[in-house]
Amino acid sequence: MRTTYQGSCHCGAIRFEADIDFDEGIRKCNCSFCWKLGYRKSLVPFDALRVLSDREELGEYLPQDSAWPPGHVHHYFCTYCGAHPFSHGYLEQEMGGDFWAVNVACLDDVSEETLAAAPVIYEDGRRDRQDRAPDVTAYL
Repeated sequence: MRTTYQGSCHCGAIRFEADIDFDEGIRKCNCSFCWKLGYRKSLVPFDALRVLSDREELGEYLPQDSAWPPGHVHHYFCTYCGAHPFSHGYLEQEMGGDFWAVNVACLDDVSEETLAAAPVIYEDGRRDRQDRAPDVTAYL
């Protein structure tokens, strides 16, 4: 069941809300983006996230060396504090098209108990195999 959560960047310049079902899991990936940022994400349909603040504070990072087709992953960050609250992607089969990856660390009103109860889904993004876990997951 989806619940609406409020989220923000570290400084509060970026505010959003997202409808998330934590029974669908929290994804931990070992790709260089997720690993270096400590990005733990929940995937939601495109209409399940709403940016509530002025979009002028949103910076955008488009990976150029990704295995994804160019322009298919848009990582957004706050231009003031640098926090990465969400990313936008496109997966036709898995997500039915456009989707958001919400960084659960940027949710303001989710309980620790809810996060702890969510199943963890590991992704081997380092080898472009997001559909399976890497051989070693303890470090994630």
